[in-house]
Amino acid sequence: MGCELSRLARPPPPPPPPPPPAAAPGAPLTPRQVYLMLASWKGIARAMEPTGVHLFIKFSCMKTPATNLS
Repeated sequence: MGCELSRLARPPPPPPPPPPPAAAPGAPLTPRQVYLMLASWKGIARAMEPTGVHLFIKFSCMKTPATNLS
């Protein structure tokens, strides 16, 4: 409905969004995989200190010296 002039007076529709960026050449991951990997590391970073304390205690209580782990 409406007259022809009202359709002509409307601004044109916005252009379509650009395509997602290509994956890095060195990492054969899709953009979604990169996003999920970074999101999981954010979760790991939140618990970094308690995990470090736990591992420090665990390694200090070992019977063999930590220098012989390699």
